[in-house]
Amino acid sequence: MLKHLSLLAATALVSVNAFAGADCEKHPQNEQLHVLEMQKKIVNEYGFAIKKFTTSGNCYEIYGWGLNDAKTEFVKVEVYFDTKTGAIVKKKVD
Repeated sequence: MLKHLSLLAATALVSVNAFAGADCEKHPQNEQLHVLEMQKKIVNEYGFAIKKFTTSGNCYEIYGWGLNDAKTEFVKVEVYFDTKTGAIVKKKVD
């Protein structure tokens, strides 16, 4: 029984870590891209459609849609961006 509980606990920890947010560097407010400038970059440069835009920890985060790697269909995405450079820090595709 204890063996099964240990396995279950380990599985739960792996699952939580797999969906944890990104580890973005903290930047002073005056060095961060303005929210509207960041949204424009996300749409125009990265080509994502934004459903939800938020600040998550030290990252900008979106939920939306983007082209898959083959560029053949739109897929749901969750993407974390550096607040200073706008670079993608982490991307999850569904």
